[in-house]
Formats: sequence, C-alpha cells, structure tokens
Amino acid sequence: MPGGCWICNPMCGKCQPAPLKSTTCEACGSLNVFEKDDIIAGGELLCKKCGRDLSAEVRPKPVRCNYSGFVCAYPCGNSKVPKHDHGDLVCERNTRPSEEWLEAHPKMRAFVKP
Repeated sequence: MPGGCWICNPMCGKCQPAPLKSTTCEACGSLNVFEKDDIIAGGELLCKKCGRDLSAEVRPKPVRCNYSGFVCAYPCGNSKVPKHDHGDLVCERNTRPSEEWLEAHPKMRAFVKP
C-alpha cells in the first residue's frame, strides 16, 4: 500500500482523497461525519444534532496540487508533497473546483484539469 499503510482508513486522506470527513460541532459537541459526495456538492453541511452549518470546518479549500499541477477542490495529502524532478503526474482523483470559485479566482482557470 502507498505510504506503508496496511489498512486504508476512510478518513485519512494522505494518499487519496478521504471518502469521509468528520468534525465536532463547537455548539453542541456532537461528532458529525460527512461523505465526499455531500461535501463537494456545495450545499450546507449541517450538524445532525443542532443544525449548525459546519461547511467551513469540513469543506477543504481548493489548492494547486504539487503532484499533478492542477487545481483540486478536494485535495489529498499528495497535494502537499514537495515538487519532484519527474514533472507533473497524472491524478485520476482530481476534483474540479466549482464555477463560482473559478469566477472568483480567474487566474487559476489555467490550472484546471481539462
């Protein structure tokens, strides 16, 4: 396994985007788990107990990935690895940022995977 792991933890996210993300609600202390599809859909991510919006705590900010060179809206740990001598590599799990984000960051449009 990549990184020397024996079993993949679905909340890890080091070698691939984590299928699940969790956070503890500051208002009520409840642990909330969200699936990747819900996170990248762009809607509100509400606490299951009190209804507080947890989007800011759960939803990652798009970054320019050091592995692929493209902007990724749901990055994994490979996005932070130091640049290597092999140039940009293919990433099958790249997540395209929303059109709203691209409109707010027009210079980053050149780094979006076609």
